[in-house]
Amino acid sequence: MIGSTLRDVRDIVEWLRQTEERVGRLYARAADACREDPSFAGFLRGLSEDEQSHSAFMSSALQELHDSGHRPALEILLDGQTRGAVEDLLAHFDRLLSGTTVGKRSIIEYVARAEASELNPIFLYVAEQYRQMSREGERMTSEVERHLLHIQSFIDDLGPGLRPSVNVGTLPLVGEDRFLVVEDHGPLRKLMASLLARRGTVDTASEGGEALEKLRAHFHTCVVTDLQMPGIDGREFYRRAVEYDPHLKDRFLFCSADVTLGNEDCIGKHGPPLLRKPFAVDEFYAAIDRILRRGPNARGRPFN
Repeated sequence: MIGSTLRDVRDIVEWLRQTEERVGRLYARAADACREDPSFAGFLRGLSEDEQSHSAFMSSALQELHDSGHRPALEILLDGQTRGAVEDLLAHFDRLLSGTTVGKRSIIEYVARAEASELNPIFLYVAEQYRQMSREGERMTSEVERHLLHIQSFIDDLGPGLRPSVNVGTLPLVGEDRFLVVEDHGPLRKLMASLLARRGTVDTASEGGEALEKLRAHFHTCVVTDLQMPGIDGREFYRRAVEYDPHLKDRFLFCSADVTLGNEDCIGKHGPPLLRKPFAVDEFYAAIDRILRRGPNARGRPFN
């Protein structure tokens, strides 16, 4: 049955909150149904955690609307037919997961359809309104983009027999990434900033203290930092950055010409990935892309 049209921003945000929470529960159930395939189950659990984070962001947006008393005018109405289409899709997914046997390809199909539905464009439209208002809004829109890229990457790696009918390449993306380059050597700092400017907005800093100030002002999709710097070195900068915002933990890329066995073990096993200087431009881009997409090599060993 087609529901009523939602016109008030608070009603739209609440619907998004509930729906993202519902999708998260469905992904968690799908992971349980596929527990005999640990890799796929892990992928689904990660998606479930992402959706719960998206729901929490909408809860924060609702609280902000309540506290401020300000209701921004949205240039969109959420009609009952659109809501019904999303909710019917999730109801079919629910019924699939209630069956005695659940095939991997069927789950992939429903994941792709859910992510390519009208839910994400509406979510991103509302999130974009808050992106301009706070660092938290910047962080969440960045997280949503990473979520979508992760799904695209996963499906791109599937064999032909498992790929969904939906073209996930049309999934909406949020917008520009924001990078921070921390490097005391001026020419290299400018070079890396120039390379990353092709991907989005770039902030730069010549030492750790200045970099921390810029991290507090904006959320950065990826932070590239030298290890050996005067004052606050790269590892201490990383420690303080993650202490300030734990969401930055897996968004760092270390660069260093002085890679000893000791610091390689210390960094590679427990911290950000490490790119050895000198490095090729394509290696630099590959390292950045692995971080943005949460790829399998995003941490755990040096890149070259």
